[in-house]
Amino acid sequence: MQASVLPPPPASAPPAPSSLPASEAAVARKVLKETLRVKKGENVVIETWNHTLDLARAFVLEARKLGAHPVLLFEDERTYWDSVDSADPRELGKVGSHEWALLSKAQAYVFLWGPEDRPRFRRLDPKVMEKLHAYNDEWYARAKRARLRGARMEIGRVTEANAQQFNVPLAAWRQEVLEATMADTATMVREGKHLAQVLQRGKRVTIDHPNGTHLELQLRGKRPVVEDGVVGAEDVAAGQNMTSVPGGYVAVALDERYGEGTFRSNRTSFLSGGRAEGGEWTISGGRLTASTYRSGGEFFSAPFEKAPKKGRDQLGMLSIGLNPRISSSPQMEDQERGVVLVTLGRNDNVGGSNKVPFLTWLALGGANVSVDGKPLVAGGNIV
Repeated sequence: MQASVLPPPPASAPPAPSSLPASEAAVARKVLKETLRVKKGENVVIETWNHTLDLARAFVLEARKLGAHPVLLFEDERTYWDSVDSADPRELGKVGSHEWALLSKAQAYVFLWGPEDRPRFRRLDPKVMEKLHAYNDEWYARAKRARLRGARMEIGRVTEANAQQFNVPLAAWRQEVLEATMADTATMVREGKHLAQVLQRGKRVTIDHPNGTHLELQLRGKRPVVEDGVVGAEDVAAGQNMTSVPGGYVAVALDERYGEGTFRSNRTSFLSGGRAEGGEWTISGGRLTASTYRSGGEFFSAPFEKAPKKGRDQLGMLSIGLNPRISSSPQMEDQERGVVLVTLGRNDNVGGSNKVPFLTWLALGGANVSVDGKPLVAGGNIV
């Protein structure tokens, strides 16, 4: 499908120089070639919003350079919010047959997160949000059946509204996410595979840190989820055909019935409501028995109190970061290389059995992690 009805320039005219920033072109090229492994002749769908349109243009251009066939889907921010305010959310949560057809004929999909005003989105009534997302499960099911290779681009979350809520400088956040996207995927693939093998075979995990952390956990033999920034044939076969970019963690479901000790965070938890610092959890019998925060504790306690009691205090999953270029990006705490993250609540998305609509976390850098007595992470470095 042609993007324009304008005639091409005369054959003698020199090619116009690209006006796209080099960093965006490099990101698009890397994601298409390394993450999604797009080949000549394949169909690529790029879904974007206003604030990510420049990067979407880079994806269109780089896809064409590869000989692929891109289609650009555009959602306008203002029109979206006008629709949320005036239209039936049940209808907004439906997908038309023409869009399903587009999905079924694509081999690769790039999703640039929206809307731009994420804080406003998170303030929506949960029932309204559920209706807006009613298509979600079917979308992923269809994508799996179509063996689609997809990338969710975290740069879409880097917005002025989000930066203000999380109290981080927007330019530095954006630069870190772009740099992390360019991290060496070969190393993350290799280390991710190693971590996944150990965590799948292992039984008992111990986390220690000089700050007083000592936590003993138990594994369930579940297959870990590896987000290494690449969607390969093995991932597609396993149904893990969508990845987040930047990539950078291995996550595994914990045995919710077991867990003893104390976990003290030394990283910011960028929770949905805002920043939480200095979190400390006491765990007994696989459940949270006490929690304290140096600041921002209300961003943990408010959603915790609103969540169903059954399952909200249970250990959920353990993850270890892989990305050497992540250090302070909001809601990417799990990706910093060697950082250990422990969650409470929902874990069915990584093979667990807890489906409670609640998830929270603490992250710890510089920790020692052993599996069945053998070191896996030493002082924050992957062994």
